[in-house]
Amino acid sequence: MITESSDGGEGKLADLAGMVPPEIGNLALSNPLDWGIALGVSAAGFAAKSLSVEEDSGGRVRAFTRTVMGQWGVAAGGETVVAVAWELAANAVQHALRVDAQLQHPGRAWLGLVRRDEAVICAVTDGSPAPPRLGPPDPMDSNGRGLYLVNRLSSHWGWSTSPSGTKTVWARVPATW
Repeated sequence: MITESSDGGEGKLADLAGMVPPEIGNLALSNPLDWGIALGVSAAGFAAKSLSVEEDSGGRVRAFTRTVMGQWGVAAGGETVVAVAWELAANAVQHALRVDAQLQHPGRAWLGLVRRDEAVICAVTDGSPAPPRLGPPDPMDSNGRGLYLVNRLSSHWGWSTSPSGTKTVWARVPATW
């Protein structure tokens, strides 16, 4: 499978198996009900939150992510994880869930956080097959900066789609415990 990924802002096409961290695996491809089991991580190293169109304020997503970072004892990088998780969630809300709401479909999206040795992996799965687009931010527009920030704040990010049409966008954020 081919996916668009970014590590250093180049946005090249790359082999999915080579770009997706082992923590994420084929999460978008399997679309499991229990991500923790699918990822092979314990409950202590995995947290997930469902997203809805009402999440546009971001307060609940940021509070959830801060709580998890506190429970995991993140010493450095926790606020960066919060920012990346919110930007990925905001993109799903804006580009997938709002469209579903307009079409009168109950949209679903999930934020997953995975703790690893030197990083936290943030992943958001939604029902839109549309690829994320990284472009230069417009200094006159406050919208369209989400993936630019994810690209700047994470060591790697990428995305994949499943045959059923779901998409997972992930980012690896360095962190210490």
